[in-house]
Amino acid sequence: MPATCCTRYIHKPKDTDKHKHFIEHLVYIIVRDSTEVQKRPRPRGDPGFTFKSGSEYPDHNDALVVTARIANACVKRIMIDTGRPTNILYLDAFYKLGMTNWDLAPMTSTLTGFIDDAITPVGVTTLPVTFGDKPRTKTHMVHFLVVDLPTAYNVIIGRPTLNKLRAIVSTYHHSMKFPTSTSLGEIKSDPQESR
Repeated sequence: MPATCCTRYIHKPKDTDKHKHFIEHLVYIIVRDSTEVQKRPRPRGDPGFTFKSGSEYPDHNDALVVTARIANACVKRIMIDTGRPTNILYLDAFYKLGMTNWDLAPMTSTLTGFIDDAITPVGVTTLPVTFGDKPRTKTHMVHFLVVDLPTAYNVIIGRPTLNKLRAIVSTYHHSMKFPTSTSLGEIKSDPQESR
């Protein structure tokens, strides 16, 4: 594609000969230095996320339920919920982690849309959560709303933590992948735990 150049003058230049050579030089540079569109390289810190063919679980509608370390304890039955705007820690699991009411900050607002009725959380707490197996782990401080309700799960991890983790969730593959300092970390769901 040929390059074109257009110049407008508000006033006539004093030295037209000098100006003519300057314009010829600019046109030479534009024509000589052709620009090519190249593929942009993938940023180094952004690994490609793929799920292997053959690892699918096509005939299910189960939730993604994983295991992670919370406050240095192995916690099972953690539901990954990409639709939830908060992280939930159930009171029973909170106490099993060795936490006390002193580890809770008070909360006066209510939680709506969680069950049919609005509930008031017992409080809020922040705990370290480690996802993955060594050496492919990632640890974040996670803010939890602590609620006192009967449930089949210990924890629900919502969008804030998934975004901080930069996680890609595939319920079809019963898997969640995320970048770590060494490579890709992965947590697989146990289909038996999901039911």
